[in-house]
Amino acid sequence: MSGKPAARQTDPTSCPVPGHGTNPIATGSPNVFFDNLPAARMSDTSACGSPIVGAVASTVLINGLPAATLGSMGGHGSVIIGGSGSVIIGDSPVAAPFTAPSPSKLAAAATPVATAAVPTSQPPAAPRAAQPAQPAGSITRPASATDRAAAAEKILDDFECSISTDRVFNDSEHPMGTASDPFEKSKVIEQLRVRLARSQGQYVSTQERITPQPNQQETSLCGPAAFFYALLKDRPDLYAQSIIDLWETGETTIGQLHIKPSYGCRNPKNFSDTAAGDRISAIDWISLASLRDSENALLDYDSPSDQVSGITLPSKVESWFTKAGATVVFDNIQFRGHINQEKFLELLSYLSPQHHVTSLVCASMVEGGAGVGKNHWIVWEGAPQTQNGEIDQTTAPEEKIVDSQMFSWGYVSHQVTRSYTLGQLVKDIYGGAVFSKIP
Repeated sequence: MSGKPAARQTDPTSCPVPGHGTNPIATGSPNVFFDNLPAARMSDTSACGSPIVGAVASTVLINGLPAATLGSMGGHGSVIIGGSGSVIIGDSPVAAPFTAPSPSKLAAAATPVATAAVPTSQPPAAPRAAQPAQPAGSITRPASATDRAAAAEKILDDFECSISTDRVFNDSEHPMGTASDPFEKSKVIEQLRVRLARSQGQYVSTQERITPQPNQQETSLCGPAAFFYALLKDRPDLYAQSIIDLWETGETTIGQLHIKPSYGCRNPKNFSDTAAGDRISAIDWISLASLRDSENALLDYDSPSDQVSGITLPSKVESWFTKAGATVVFDNIQFRGHINQEKFLELLSYLSPQHHVTSLVCASMVEGGAGVGKNHWIVWEGAPQTQNGEIDQTTAPEEKIVDSQMFSWGYVSHQVTRSYTLGQLVKDIYGGAVFSKIP
């Protein structure tokens, strides 16, 4: 059979928009896989937000959408420059470079129907602590990932059908009753539906600017984003319910983690810039800002501009995870300096579908990030790679990082700053904390 290599989630695209450059396809089919990676389709997006819009297969449909291939075009004028070495679609033969997917990539691309590989060198997990009692009034905990996704949809359906419009969040510059009100009920519902669908690799057409994962945007809420990323991944039902509870009543409980933001957080200042909710989405402010503000004894977190009150220390991240029911499996966060290559590899050895590998880093290691010192939280989903493969004890510090998988700023993708070497990367990492899944 002749044709073009099929495109998959994590395959690279080249985008002409300044600052975008080469970045991976970030979404894909929830149930069709090529080389154990989700198949890319028309309307799937790259990490820079460019949707696939043209030069797709006209006769091959995946989930009702035309299949994308090497050479398919994106909305930013981008083009897919990588593809499968074993799956060919179409009629025009074109050779494509192929890198066999590694276990770390499979972990990053895992969906409820795909299972990622577990490193054989994984250290034993700490004994699981007794789980806290389910709080009265909270939703029943479904048993499987599929059940939990269905439960999340049911929660949204019930919320949408309810006649209550009572709420506690308000933007004074775009208040209730105006068309631009960012916290209006229907907008919150749509944002949650889009977030839940996109986080599972599904395509949803919407006017709302919602990334697949929690997105702090220009705020300093990277710590809460790491926690809610894990919650969305493990318990989409609790993720949806907690945001609805906060929107309606101003408080929620996840396990033993009680979140109750202040009046200032519920009525933020300078919430929007040129358009309502353009600095951070309503659902991300409701969740991320509420969690951060609940922990502040002296300062209200009441504006996306407030960088100081949004800073999260390692002890707070650990507290959120453990109160939600997870356990600390490993911790090598450094309080004086960066880690070395050996300690970085030890942290990465815990990568598995059963763990969340959070890491305290300097944001300059993330493409587009800036600053000095420990100022950003990420979650590793796949070990960095150089041209010689996944990094290990023999990888030279001067080797450039060409691939990785991490959660940061709303996406799971390769986001290490371009041309960064392993040596530069390690100097920007201050260790991490590994948590079990949130039950």
